Amino acid sequence: MHELSLVAELVAECERRAGGRPVSAVLVRCPAVIDALEVEECFAHLTAEGSLAGARLEIESVPQLLSCPCGFGGEVGPDDCAGHLVICPSCARVHEAPGALELVAVRGGGEATPFSDQEDLDGTNSLDHGELPVPE
Repeated sequence: MHELSLVAELVAECERRAGGRPVSAVLVRCPAVIDALEVEECFAHLTAEGSLAGARLEIESVPQLLSCPCGFGGEVGPDDCAGHLVICPSCARVHEAPGALELVAVRGGGEATPFSDQEDLDGTNSLDHGELPVPE
């Protein structure tokens, strides 16, 4: 289950940023080719206890983009993806999925501020975070 390994990486990064403080919400960008319902279920399972217990996962769906040496550059669909791999629709070359999940922000307990106006728990701006590593 590819989603479980992606979400495990996400949870580990959230816990690192939270530093033991309670978390009320986590915002991620997720390519549309990844099943958001499976991501939510994995998140609920992996965060049943600890600082992320009860945290709400907010998923922003984004297109899965690919840039291939053959010249193809653009959005790929579910038929072009298998787990963390993306197949170029032009030449069939196999690539690692770029940016599988992107952690945008981790919000502290009880705060109602929109993510865009919020500092992340690690003190940085909510929208300045990069992509999580893609598990092998």
